Amino acid sequence: MISFIIPFSTIEKDKFLNLNEKEDLWKENDSANIVYCTIKTIKNINSLKCEKEILLMDNSHTWPEVDLPNVRVIKGWQALPLKELEKIPEYMNHRDIQASLDNLGCLTMWVSMAFHLGAREAKGEYIVLQHNDTFYHQDCLDEMIKQMEEEELEYISVDNKKIWISTYLLNKEFLDKYIKEYSQQPVIMSPENGGYVKTKKIGFADAYFFLCKRKFFDNYNIDWYYGDTNHGATIYCLYNNLKYLHLGPYYDNPNWETEDTLHTYDYKDKPFLTHLKGGFSENKMSAKDFEKEFNEYLKELTNAN
Repeated sequence: MISFIIPFSTIEKDKFLNLNEKEDLWKENDSANIVYCTIKTIKNINSLKCEKEILLMDNSHTWPEVDLPNVRVIKGWQALPLKELEKIPEYMNHRDIQASLDNLGCLTMWVSMAFHLGAREAKGEYIVLQHNDTFYHQDCLDEMIKQMEEEELEYISVDNKKIWISTYLLNKEFLDKYIKEYSQQPVIMSPENGGYVKTKKIGFADAYFFLCKRKFFDNYNIDWYYGDTNHGATIYCLYNNLKYLHLGPYYDNPNWETEDTLHTYDYKDKPFLTHLKGGFSENKMSAKDFEKEFNEYLKELTNAN
């Protein structure tokens, strides 16, 4: 069985939510669009033939009562005040949390914690982490799992995200050695795009789509310590000399040139998964500034179903 884990969040004026960007980014929040898109994503997952459960991680405690097959709704922690969070050992004991107690509005942290909680609740032998603005073009997860087994891969993910300056500094000694062995040159930094390492040797996983065995999380907790959600999965594999696969194109890494379109990733030269992407996806679902792009995404999602 595969456990699909999907974070969900909306902003409601009368609901408490830890979020720094609440006033600035989501002023025009349209919860109906976010709910609708998430339902379409769930239906798309249900079209896959594998045995499955779908864990809807309700970070904002605003998911409506909707009768959808294979769905288990789990209330996340983003809607809880600090005094309540401090009573939850699984929350307080996460390695990254002590560095974040003064920034409970960090959206990346709450997405990561939703995945972390979901991985602990999952019952499947395999886990897929994915966003609620993604959909599948082909049913090939069984084939991917077979490839993971045959090639001894720890995970298969999409994209290959750049190494932020902060991530590089946290792992400087290791990354210097690893990159120099590959390129025979010292590490070169670019000041563009927030600052990143110029290399095609290493890029990081995220959680747009991330397939692994459930036991992978016995030794690794989904993190945000390295600049974004789940980058630590790649670092864990590099430190332990474990293999993995990142599917392209690599839209989120400026070391590669890609088209400025919806992010569609390929598996064995065929479209596999499309991701709306681009900043906070919930903002794109709900803000008028992104209405054209969101409608284009919805059209493709509907066709995929």
